[in-house]
Amino acid sequence: MSAGTEKSLIPEIKKLGIVAGSGGIPKQLIDACKAQNIQTYVIGIKGQTDHVVPDSWGRIGTAGKMIRDFKSQNLSDLIFIGGVKRPTIFDLWPDWFTFKFFLKVWLNSFGDNSLLEAMRQELEFQNFRIHGVHKYLPELLMTKGCISHLHPSEKLKADIKIGIQDSQSLGLADIGQAVIVKDGTVIAREDKKGTSAMIMRHGVEGAILVKTCKPQQDKDLDLPTIGPNTVQLCADKKMAGIVGHAGYSLLVDKDLAVKIADENNLFLIGVTIDDAY
Repeated sequence: MSAGTEKSLIPEIKKLGIVAGSGGIPKQLIDACKAQNIQTYVIGIKGQTDHVVPDSWGRIGTAGKMIRDFKSQNLSDLIFIGGVKRPTIFDLWPDWFTFKFFLKVWLNSFGDNSLLEAMRQELEFQNFRIHGVHKYLPELLMTKGCISHLHPSEKLKADIKIGIQDSQSLGLADIGQAVIVKDGTVIAREDKKGTSAMIMRHGVEGAILVKTCKPQQDKDLDLPTIGPNTVQLCADKKMAGIVGHAGYSLLVDKDLAVKIADENNLFLIGVTIDDAY
């Protein structure tokens, strides 16, 4: 994935719709758009958005309202970015559009990636184009190689290969993106509870976290993300290191993430799938 190629797409877009979740990336995206003279219209998610002041608000269950808001602004290009914490029943209560969408998905598909694929198809049917945040902030992409002071030992490199292969198999099954490996054995696999929950339940001293993009993943909607919180959780468990997918995962707040890794003698490295073979 070439950052230069992605960035060349930006001038073609004059106005961008953003659905903003939690964390600092939505603000980074807005600032990047301003620098490129791209207008933005931001819809915040009630109970989730925390770092930007949106132009309007919606709930997870009110996709119909969000679509109407974007169309009222003559928008056709959208980005979904930011974290989403576990919603309440009220947050999920659907409007008619959302109800019909989830009914169709429930009848036809299962799994996270199937849901995202159905979501893209529905939005494209509504004449929207979906973009990934990496097109505007290519500097967020994990780079190949070790970015921490500490490098993995030869023994841990063998665990990394196992982790890449197993996380790819897990992703192909549309279950999760991350695994924990220790001493040549996969001791935990991510489920719907997410990476943080897996680390808190199964992280142990000397183990490594490997997180890669699903082979079939819609890279505009859900790239794997590693940030300071992930690094701190691994440090708290005295884990040996964290492996991200170079070019296909996001490293949020890189300087802080590396600082935490270095302070806790934990390596942080970006790899490609070819590194497993």
